[in-house]
Amino acid sequence: MNLQQLGYFVAVARARNFTRAAELCFVAQPALSQQIGKLEQELGLPVFERRRRGVDLTVAGTEFLVYAEQVLQLVAEGKQRVTDLRKVRHGVLGLMCLPTVATYWLPMVISRYRQHFPDVEIQIHEYPGCTPHDFGNAIADLGIVQLGEDSGARSNRPVQVERLFIDEQVLIFPATHPLASSGDEAVSLKAVRGESFILTKPNCGMSRVIAKAFAEAGIQPKVRLETSQVEAVYEMVLAGLGIGLMPAMAMRRDYPNLRWRRIKKPVPSRTIALAWPSDQSRSPAASAFSKIVREVAGQSGTVTDARAVARNGKRKALGARPATPAYAPA
Repeated sequence: MNLQQLGYFVAVARARNFTRAAELCFVAQPALSQQIGKLEQELGLPVFERRRRGVDLTVAGTEFLVYAEQVLQLVAEGKQRVTDLRKVRHGVLGLMCLPTVATYWLPMVISRYRQHFPDVEIQIHEYPGCTPHDFGNAIADLGIVQLGEDSGARSNRPVQVERLFIDEQVLIFPATHPLASSGDEAVSLKAVRGESFILTKPNCGMSRVIAKAFAEAGIQPKVRLETSQVEAVYEMVLAGLGIGLMPAMAMRRDYPNLRWRRIKKPVPSRTIALAWPSDQSRSPAASAFSKIVREVAGQSGTVTDARAVARNGKRKALGARPATPAYAPA
């Protein structure tokens, strides 16, 4: 029996599903199932009852879960104590975040963090549509998540969150599109209701806020293509296949032959937040990372860089907004 097996067992017990637990542990399901099998073999009794749509704990599994959680907690506290004594000049920081944040916003944070903690290893786990609930069911030190309808849902460990900024979606279209030469005012969704759209797939974090904005505008968009990759939206729009929506934070990049416009209300937007477990103390490394996250969020008051400003004629505040006081979901 080893700590990895205990971790997998606790993850399955919380998720009540092998596939879900494997995703949260960032491991292939066959490997996780194999380790659970070895654990059951050593215990001499099954810890799960396999059902068609998931698993339930057996009597033995219910009893064993209490001790497994205590062991993992004690080991985590012991490692934390040793790390604190070493002033966290080395170590590993697990970060769970949204893919778009990892692509367009996180590099600025990590670059600044590296200047102070060059030897700390950062493990980034990208999770589409990551919410505080998802973070609470995963194993990570910190999370950069989106707040949504399930932000108050109970997870398997209490989670504290702090709002960082509002991530708006903007309309993008080829430079040859009529909107490219019609000024830089925000565009209503009704003004583009006849266009063909390139949108992200429903499992992406942005899809729900986009769908909600269209519904509030009373529009059924004509979706030509769907993709799970935000960069693919750009490529397809550039190829003339339609117009699309991308996160405002992506507009820091230079996209040749592409133009963007803000959207009038209802604006597709989501709140990006910092998350951490509230039932355990953060390591100095995690605390330092959190501080830099707040600094970057507070300083990146716009998503437009000089090139985006030049293309659109006027600087617009599209990115971070001042962080609000933290709160803990019920």
